[in-house]
Amino acid sequence: MVTRADVAKKAGVSASTVSYALTGKRSIKPETRERILQVVAELNYVPHFAAGALRGGKSRTLAMLFPGSAAGISPVALQYITGAVNAASARGYALILWPADNADMKQIATLAKSGLLGAVLLMEIHLKDQRVAYLVEQQVPLTMIGRTADPGAINYVDRDFEEVAKSAIDYFFELGHTNIAFLTQSSEKKEKDPRGVDHRFQSAILDQAKRHKMSAVEIPSLNDPASGRLSYQLLRKKYKEVTGVLALPDLATIGFINGAHEEGISIPGDLSIISVNTPRAQINMSWPKLTTVDLPAYEMAASAINISIDELEEIANPHKQQLWAGDLLIGDSTAPVKQLTRSS
Repeated sequence: MVTRADVAKKAGVSASTVSYALTGKRSIKPETRERILQVVAELNYVPHFAAGALRGGKSRTLAMLFPGSAAGISPVALQYITGAVNAASARGYALILWPADNADMKQIATLAKSGLLGAVLLMEIHLKDQRVAYLVEQQVPLTMIGRTADPGAINYVDRDFEEVAKSAIDYFFELGHTNIAFLTQSSEKKEKDPRGVDHRFQSAILDQAKRHKMSAVEIPSLNDPASGRLSYQLLRKKYKEVTGVLALPDLATIGFINGAHEEGISIPGDLSIISVNTPRAQINMSWPKLTTVDLPAYEMAASAINISIDELEEIANPHKQQLWAGDLLIGDSTAPVKQLTRSS
């Protein structure tokens, strides 16, 4: 097993200099750091993060609690995970991926108090999230992707749903759509404490639709393709006047579009679709290519990681609470409104 001493010997420096190069605790000459990193790569040296914590240092291990389900990891969740992993690695930190459904908050708090875990990145935030309240009570460093109803001073990175809704609704209005529906993500069981993203998305869409005197109806769906198909069938049965759909759950959006194709509905000829939760790298996953308000999930997660690490390293960061909107990207799933040709 390669040790820090082995790296130091080959690089011609002290073991402490190797440590400084990897942790950034002290400034060293750029050429020295580059030489050390080359040796680290050559010897395939892996720092023992836990050992440093047990010796009284700060842990360089973070935990990311991400949404998991029987359907697997959605493309959006994968973007968040990839952004967080790469950002942590770039700053010399290890990242534990922990499915939120199996997360034990007491165990996480114990790991943090023992020095083995530095901070937690928490996803799937609910308006009155008991996990957040518990971690704050236990003084576990925390950054949320999403936010509670009243986040106070807690670190967070979230969508700017008002701006997202404004971009999408304004574009539909420009195209002449006055009757729209919006597809939201529901749970298999009724929840008294909804996810912040669903509540804020719903409120923002209704507010923006009201501003343009547009009719807007909500269609809930589980986030999987089969549920998306069922949501299209519900739309066709109950809301035949709808000409435009705003879609939040990414996997259900694909199922919704497939359901329309199966019924012979033309997109965008008969029905226009705007996704507000699809990263630009994935807008070609459907046919036709999606119009979307780009979700910068990778960048948001990377920013959340940097907020956490800055806090651990006592680096001033004036942007510990951030809202990200995203750009309106015009694809092939939207068009000016026309008289619907769907059969009853």
